[in-house]
Amino acid sequence: MTNGSISTVAILSCALAVSGCSGSSSGGSGGIAPGSPVDSRLVRLTADGLVPDVGIDTSKAANVATFNSSANGAAFAYQMGRVRGTDQFLGVAGVLPNSQVGGAPTSATATYRGDYSLAYADRNTFEQSVTGNIVLNADFNQGTLVGQAGGLSVNGSINGQSLGGTASYRGVDAPLTGRIGNTRAVGAFAGNTNDQALVGGFLADRQRNP
Repeated sequence: MTNGSISTVAILSCALAVSGCSGSSSGGSGGIAPGSPVDSRLVRLTADGLVPDVGIDTSKAANVATFNSSANGAAFAYQMGRVRGTDQFLGVAGVLPNSQVGGAPTSATATYRGDYSLAYADRNTFEQSVTGNIVLNADFNQGTLVGQAGGLSVNGSINGQSLGGTASYRGVDAPLTGRIGNTRAVGAFAGNTNDQALVGGFLADRQRNP
């Protein structure tokens, strides 16, 4: 993963609005309950790099997928599950405010290598923790950050040190937010359709020429 101190927490399971359970990096039976409305959004993480309380029921581990990752002052986190007292299925994600990514890039291009994690659900499946390595290529003249890994496709835009654009997985195009600098890039994404929800993020260090 990235250099420095890394904190990663995952609570992975499914029930109630989500039935059945899948492995940490593969699909399985179950999914979002029939008739349950689906929503997603990007959120501002707490100062500790955690997802704020958005109403997702975390009283039982069987109801929620939660993940957070941090290194060297940068972090992303996400959460997915049923909203308390409702049938709504919600996914949220965000990055640590003022994540430490180094100064503004001065080169025309750069390569970032690190890890990603995501959760995905539809009416039939719940992929609670899909993780892996990813290489992201930045073109600061064109304002792009792109990369693919494990079915995840990042099509990011760069504006100064802010990231936008989208991340796509299993047909869901999720809005992306984040920061990029001379030392690392951090991003988070959250999106949905009427029957699908996707949340996740990445944390990657810039690669230096020998």
